Amino acid sequence: MSGESLSEIITYLFNHPWDGFTGNDEEEEKEDEKFQCAFDSAIEKFGWSEVYKAIDNYMRTQCLDGDSVVNFAHLFWGYTCYNRYLVPEPYRFLGYLLYRMDLKPWEYDCIELLDGLTDNAFSGEEGYDHSPAMNPYYYLEKDPDILAEVERLRAEESSGEKAD
Repeated sequence: MSGESLSEIITYLFNHPWDGFTGNDEEEEKEDEKFQCAFDSAIEKFGWSEVYKAIDNYMRTQCLDGDSVVNFAHLFWGYTCYNRYLVPEPYRFLGYLLYRMDLKPWEYDCIELLDGLTDNAFSGEEGYDHSPAMNPYYYLEKDPDILAEVERLRAEESSGEKAD
């Protein structure tokens, strides 16, 4: 992987099913470790800022429906849950996920996933209270700033502009 572009690495990391491995637990652990090592190597080589830009671009160009966004969100959570990387524009990032995610078929699982991503995305913020762990009255799906981003994306899509 060392000679590949950052875009190719990000595609490799996010273009597989998060729950699609059918081997035994030991094989699954090796597979997860392989992807995590590739993610960590990309950050070491390119820096978090550039890796995040490539991830954000991948999300906005390849994750255009509920299933692909849920898959992306699970993979992103898996790569970042133990190392909290500051998401540069958390409302923009989380707003896109909520905009594309279809909560109806699996609302509980999606909300739990979004709670974890929210906790990570806002962990570097001053006065941070965007986590059910820190604030049991915070709900991403009711946050006015997140909802404003969702509405902005809907308006762009309905006007024919690129929803990014």
